[in-house]
Amino acid sequence: MKQRIVPHVGPWLGKEEIKQVTESINNNWITGGPKLKEFQEKIAKLCGVKHGIAVCNGTQALYVGLCILGIGKGDEVIVPDFTFIASANAVFWTGARPVFVDIDRKTFNIDPKKIEALITKRTKAIMPVHIYGQSANMPEIMKIAKKHKLYVIEDAAQGIKVTYGGKPTGSFGEVGCMSFYGDKVLTTGEGGMVLTNDDKLAEKAVILLNQGRTGRGWYIHDYMGYNFRMTDLQAGIGLAQLKKLPEIIKRRKRIEKLYKGLLVKVPGVELPYRDPKGFNVPFRYTVLVKDPQALADYLTTQGIKTARSFYPLHLQPCYKGSRGSFPNSIYAYEHLLRLPSGNILTESDMRYVCAKIKDFYKNDRKV
Repeated sequence: MKQRIVPHVGPWLGKEEIKQVTESINNNWITGGPKLKEFQEKIAKLCGVKHGIAVCNGTQALYVGLCILGIGKGDEVIVPDFTFIASANAVFWTGARPVFVDIDRKTFNIDPKKIEALITKRTKAIMPVHIYGQSANMPEIMKIAKKHKLYVIEDAAQGIKVTYGGKPTGSFGEVGCMSFYGDKVLTTGEGGMVLTNDDKLAEKAVILLNQGRTGRGWYIHDYMGYNFRMTDLQAGIGLAQLKKLPEIIKRRKRIEKLYKGLLVKVPGVELPYRDPKGFNVPFRYTVLVKDPQALADYLTTQGIKTARSFYPLHLQPCYKGSRGSFPNSIYAYEHLLRLPSGNILTESDMRYVCAKIKDFYKNDRKV
């Protein structure tokens, strides 16, 4: 009998996305055009900001965001140690240095209490990352930034429709950055967005991602720039996804609720903490266990795809030699396991996953 397979993640795509892409092709608008303009405006409104500037991916959104803030050689940007490496790499490619800070043990987001000790004369910005669809404590971070006259650039790659105190992530700092990669809550395949309320920063972003052009002529380049543009094909997929977004969020919340109900009493499994001041949209559903690799290996034999959490940045070979103490970041890596939680996951899939987790712990495994 063919083994049952439960994917780790997967986008929800269908006829709506096909219709949008087909329209772009039929209208001969496959680069930036009307769909891109509409997508940018709708994302900006969704995130509570004046401007949304689409780029080719989330990493470039971070890079553009840092550049328009004037971050460069000799500067330092405080980045959580527990995040995808793109957060730090974007800082590195500006010529600045990412300075890693430990995370909160409960939320796995940047710990505001540990930021001020790392601020130096070179510090120019703080980059909170909203991990797994839960907001960092933005009011505390903004207080610190204001006190020390620092910029805040939010990595909201995993934070669409996430709020803290009713305010959307991506709208707290001078710049917010989103990702629409294939595993995100809302996808355009590849793609990202720079968010800001500042007209001048928005103008700088548009110039930077469009080869340094200011509109004075197709081959007149007032500045050094790049080609970081998003296409109408991608934007069309994004527009279709936006229409689905309320249902996607309902699905994600149902996934969270069902996992919680089925796993809450399983010995050896600790469920994630949710900050009551925020509204989370689960990017991944994670559990804390003593030996996540052993559980992952077992679930793999049952056709269930899982993934470990982020490898701490200070331990990455390319950032070898980073100084600091990061016990919570290490704890997260050593205990978190990401369960299947994509938009196409079914209730039957989740019940199967939970049954196999229970089997694993039922068989006297001391893990």
